[in-house]
Amino acid sequence: MKISKKALCGFVFFLFSYAALGCSYEEGDRYYEAKQYDKAYACFMQPDNLKNPKAQNTLGIMYRHGFGVEKDDKKAVEWYTRAAMNGNDRAQYNLAMCYETGWGVKRDYDKAIAWYLKAAEQGNSSAELNIGYLYDEGMSIWRRDRQKALYWYRRAARHGDTDAMTNLGHAYYLGTGVQKNLNHAIQYYLMAAEKGHAKAQYLAGDACEKGHGIERDCERALFWYKKAAENGEIMAMDRLSRIYGTGLCGQAENHEESMKWLKKSGAIKRDILKNSSGKK
Repeated sequence: MKISKKALCGFVFFLFSYAALGCSYEEGDRYYEAKQYDKAYACFMQPDNLKNPKAQNTLGIMYRHGFGVEKDDKKAVEWYTRAAMNGNDRAQYNLAMCYETGWGVKRDYDKAIAWYLKAAEQGNSSAELNIGYLYDEGMSIWRRDRQKALYWYRRAARHGDTDAMTNLGHAYYLGTGVQKNLNHAIQYYLMAAEKGHAKAQYLAGDACEKGHGIERDCERALFWYKKAAENGEIMAMDRLSRIYGTGLCGQAENHEESMKWLKKSGAIKRDILKNSSGKK
């Protein structure tokens, strides 16, 4: 007996609907984390879950990145807006990013700032970081204000944001908006480095090698350079290549080790050039 295409599609839809019937947000989130996006989408589209701001935000992410659905920035903005209006701080941050970058909406810095502030009120460290950045750069209605930038970086750092810690370290290192203080700089670099921030790891290594804000310690410098390099920081790879290639920092010349890091650095640089030029 032959089964018509229409009947088969209906049967598949029935099975899919049955599997998703009564699916909770938590189940949908587990599907999402497991990258089973079709099941996650079916779960999130259940009537009860459609009222859940967390589900709404995740649907926005799925449309933004094309996870299990056709990529659609406008639909992403619609879902982010629903979740943001319902008080979800991650959605407020995501919606602010859309307005800042022009993803799915006309670029509008004023609206971006308004939504970042909403998210920051709830302690969203990514929003706090971006507000600091906007003050740092002087965007939209805000003139450049280093003091306010530092205020928001400090707030983000208190909430664990490693980019904010690194920015604060750099401010103290250069004396930007604050009195130059190498000791404070290395403290912030180390805070971020210990949490796995690759750029901060490189900067901590640089400070240890030069003795800036901390006692000169080549062994510790190499430790942080290697951590940074393992996390993909090109500047750390280049520094390791130079150290081993020329016998710096008390190291014996090791051209094999030098070439290893030089090749890794070169491969990443080529990938960056390839991607920026659009070549396959």
